[in-house]
Amino acid sequence: MIVEKIECYDKYEAEKLAGFLTMDKNDFVFLQRITTVFQNEVVFMLKDKSSHCVMLRDYQSALRLNEAIMESIRHKKRISSNLNNSTIEITIS
Repeated sequence: MIVEKIECYDKYEAEKLAGFLTMDKNDFVFLQRITTVFQNEVVFMLKDKSSHCVMLRDYQSALRLNEAIMESIRHKKRISSNLNNSTIEITIS
């Protein structure tokens, strides 16, 4: 199990990220892949092919989020999140 605490730019950005990581009725996240990491921004592609950006506190947070999401996708592991203000704790199991 991997647990990663990611600091978002603000509470709104953390809530957006938590929404993207929500499981659907088939236990899959809506997130399909990360398309770009640019400075403190991470751009996601969802299963409906729409793209969305989340702003994080800094570039290191963006890289840690990217690695955690890629680990989940690569190994088809479950991902869950716990929101606390502008910080989101991501658990991959």
